[in-house]
Amino acid sequence: MKTHLIVVSLLAMVIFAACKKDVKLEDQHVKAGVLLSGATLPGIIDTEVVLYNGTYYLNGKTFIKPGGNLVIHAGVIIKGISKPTPAQASALVVTRGGLIHALGTVDQPVIFTSDNTIPAPGDWGGIVILGSAPVNQAEPLIEGIDMPTLPPAVDMHYGGSYATDSSGVLRYVRIEWAGAILTNDNELNSLTLGGVGSRTVLDYIQASYGLDDSFQFFGGTVNATHLVSLNTKDDILDFNLGYTGTVQYVLGIRRPGFVYSSANGIESDNGGGPFNIPITRPAVSNVTMTGGETSALPGTQRAVYIKTNSGINITNSIFTGYGTGFQSTTPNVFTGNVVHAFSTLGIPAGNIGVVNSNNSNGGVELVDPFSVGVSFDPSTTLAAHTDKGCNPAFDYWFLTWTAGL
Repeated sequence: MKTHLIVVSLLAMVIFAACKKDVKLEDQHVKAGVLLSGATLPGIIDTEVVLYNGTYYLNGKTFIKPGGNLVIHAGVIIKGISKPTPAQASALVVTRGGLIHALGTVDQPVIFTSDNTIPAPGDWGGIVILGSAPVNQAEPLIEGIDMPTLPPAVDMHYGGSYATDSSGVLRYVRIEWAGAILTNDNELNSLTLGGVGSRTVLDYIQASYGLDDSFQFFGGTVNATHLVSLNTKDDILDFNLGYTGTVQYVLGIRRPGFVYSSANGIESDNGGGPFNIPITRPAVSNVTMTGGETSALPGTQRAVYIKTNSGINITNSIFTGYGTGFQSTTPNVFTGNVVHAFSTLGIPAGNIGVVNSNNSNGGVELVDPFSVGVSFDPSTTLAAHTDKGCNPAFDYWFLTWTAGL
């Protein structure tokens, strides 16, 4: 969707002044128009709302309902205001039938971040997108949302029979300091996707310093490309409830000094027994994930963890610096990968792997995999995340965005 094709009727314009006061979400409806820089996003969006260059705020949750479309232009910054409890966490939620078009560029990404001067993981909730693509449970409710506090007629169910459903576009988007944990296994992630369909575009997205997962897929068929995760507390990629899409070109970095908890590089589950269909079976390729340099970082567990009844297809990827390299109880496709682990390797045949303390990689040369400015430069490394020259824009975007990490 080209930004210059978006036409806004000035006659229908409704302008919202900056305001951080708590008001009832059901009173915050928006008519078609443009918000000025400094404005607080309304609690409910049920028509088209456009954000141009500037800074905006999430004060609590904003729900995009059917008929609603939030259009965010390049360079926009949206700050989530910190709340006293996880149940109140600020978040942007695209409900089933709603749309978001976050249209950043390589030089002007759309940034979702914390409102705090000194930010911390979990300062705000993150982005949730719900669609109508297949999941393997009947009308599930998305996790991480405190249901008793929902405004009237806001639906948190997701999934359906529309595999080619579209929830819009996220392109060149950064999500920072997100995540909110209501209870154990009931959390918001940096980006939560429930039953999102294949016509949704997810491309060039970076999630940094999240309190839970970077990218969580609950069912659906959406494909994602060019993802970066930096120092997320839990999993980098998490698949569940019958997700069957493709994820390609991913970089996951973990650094010392950040708090991790039960953190895997990739985790995949089916959310039930073998008769829950579709079976979770993502296709993942061109991934580079790094953990500890001389020992497994405290709180990290496995580079790849495939739970009972889940399948996966992982190829042409590199995993280094976890305690366990690969753990699975089900048959999978895991070939053509390079794996280093400190204690347990566990990889099937058809891969290169080594268990040792100095993170060498069985003769496959990685140029200092813990120096970002060197190791991920496509001209000097085998790092699998790059497009190998097929997509120079990604290499430029990645090297630019991660130069100071």
